[in-house]
Amino acid sequence: MAIGAEKNLHNIKCENAAETLRRERQKLYEDSLKEYTPVFLEKHSRLMDDYFIESFEKSKIGPVMAIGRNPFAIIALGGYGREEQCLFSDVDLLFLFEDRVPEHTEKLIKEVVYPLWDIGLEVGYATRSLKECINMGASDNQILTSLLDARFICGMSFLYSRLMEQVHKKILNKGSEKIIRGLVESNSLRHQRYGDSAYMLEPNIKEGQGGLRDYHTILWIARILSDIKKPRDLEYYGYLSHNDFNDLSECLSFIWHVRNRLHYLAGRKCDQLYFEYQPKLANELKFKLENGHKPVERFLGELHGRMEFLKQQLMMFLYEFGYDRKQPRRRKFFKHTKIDGLEVTKRGSLNFISSEKILTDPELLIKIFEESVNLRIPLSAEAKRLIKEFGYLIDDTFISSDSAIRSFEKILVAPPASFNVLTEMLNTGFLECFIPEIKGIVNRIQFDEYHIYPVDRHSLRTVRTIKNFGTGDDITGDWLCGNLYQELKNKKYYYGLPFCMI
Repeated sequence: MAIGAEKNLHNIKCENAAETLRRERQKLYEDSLKEYTPVFLEKHSRLMDDYFIESFEKSKIGPVMAIGRNPFAIIALGGYGREEQCLFSDVDLLFLFEDRVPEHTEKLIKEVVYPLWDIGLEVGYATRSLKECINMGASDNQILTSLLDARFICGMSFLYSRLMEQVHKKILNKGSEKIIRGLVESNSLRHQRYGDSAYMLEPNIKEGQGGLRDYHTILWIARILSDIKKPRDLEYYGYLSHNDFNDLSECLSFIWHVRNRLHYLAGRKCDQLYFEYQPKLANELKFKLENGHKPVERFLGELHGRMEFLKQQLMMFLYEFGYDRKQPRRRKFFKHTKIDGLEVTKRGSLNFISSEKILTDPELLIKIFEESVNLRIPLSAEAKRLIKEFGYLIDDTFISSDSAIRSFEKILVAPPASFNVLTEMLNTGFLECFIPEIKGIVNRIQFDEYHIYPVDRHSLRTVRTIKNFGTGDDITGDWLCGNLYQELKNKKYYYGLPFCMI
């Protein structure tokens, strides 16, 4: 066979592999439309793996590059590396060489990557030597996090092992604290740019606060600290309780499902949930009209609840490991509680001494919030879990208890802290148990151009706005409101107004 004919035949084979991938991806998504499965992302990633493995095995350029003298490997990065490949997510690749990047590399890229571009996939790739990867990862956290997500696909596997070994030895072991601080700072800047998704009617489900990047931040920090391999290791290494991990998995599954559907509706990578897509998504996800709530309102309520949970998980994770501030917390100045049944943990958060104490004194469920206000420290993740678990103890006797009502009034009139205790009461389900009428507005969205926040968050924000009247944090800037507010003697009645309007 002539050389030109052989080359054309090889190009046809590569194109056929890409066309096969296109058909398999389409079939996978059509099947998921009938019945969505949480393993869609993994299956999609595996389809991509099959393409690269076949391309590597049938490559005409690979043998010319003398893989024996200068070994190379194809490695998945980013979401593809984590096996979170959504429908139109970027396919991020690393062509890793042991010594140097050879001159034939561009031909290899053309052979492997170009057919994917032809079928409409967005492929990002880097060609680097092992030494270049380590040097760049040490100076750029964005490159480092992509390496933390790295996963071997094909080629010489020992190169991948050596890469990960050197990442830990030459980068993480030498400056993990500084790296984590940098990640937290980047995370904070991202939140400022994209906003708090739990309070936005057009949330960015990837980059916004409460979006998928919050989960990735937890994952990256845990990988730096404990070298975890799989998400389930978050439970095995004690970062999350069993229940919290299951709730997190359920939360992520829903958000990924929404993201996939959003990609399909937009016909491209799209993570901003614009108004035009919301009714269509609600319909596709089979939300129905219920108790006067439109399908789109029920869908958005569900989504906001999931994203709020994700946001809270990251905030508590950072707090408990001392990464919630720019400077490390001085642990020796921790405060102590005098409430029998409560304790301040070594990480500086409030917890119950035991679950038995809650059973003998159910009012600890509200006292812990009151003490959180007094000491100005948040609840631990374990305390939040126990409040959810023992919410059934908040019965009519509890609600009508004079001491419980006094505790709630003290919480209402307390000055606003850096964290909002009322928000914590809402997130743990305590507030809707203590004030049952609130249940009807939890995560409720009113799909119109007037309401900016979910109704429950709007009510709590109203309380916070009233508290800030006449202070430097007064967003109204109304001097009359400030002056009148300062003259009030029984402010607690005004804090209760947003709840009376439910």
